[in-house]
Amino acid sequence: MKYLLLARHAESDLNHMDFKDFDRPLNLIGESDATLMANQLLKSNINLDYIISSGANRAYSTSRIIAKEIDYPLKSIEINNDIYHSSEQVMLNIINSVSDKHQCVMLTGHNPTFHHLSQLLSNETILKFPTCSMFSIEFNVKSWVEVYKGTKMFMIYPELFKQ
Repeated sequence: MKYLLLARHAESDLNHMDFKDFDRPLNLIGESDATLMANQLLKSNINLDYIISSGANRAYSTSRIIAKEIDYPLKSIEINNDIYHSSEQVMLNIINSVSDKHQCVMLTGHNPTFHHLSQLLSNETILKFPTCSMFSIEFNVKSWVEVYKGTKMFMIYPELFKQ
């Protein structure tokens, strides 16, 4: 079995018109939401053994916050700039190239690609994919090369856990 967690980056700051889109930072809500979601992963006993992140500041910052909270080594986060402005096919190529030594992988990236990818890989209709959403898919395969259609395990996002 292989497990994939698609994580959309947390909320970013739109007030920085002097930043390129790639460089936009998380805002305070985004930082808080990333921590909240990391704690949900811990409560669910999700054991990530590989994190691949878009190099965009907001995605990489989200990955770093989650990694820190779940005690994943920050230096082991792989940055893949192909995730930024990618297509579903590019994302599938990235997934299919993951080493088979990894069982549970998190990809951190962007909409609309992650919304569409979640539907493609799970054959589910997903109505919304808010910032800091986490969509988990299980694949009954031995190799990442075989990954295509899987089964949705869960979808969580910050608003589910806020009072």
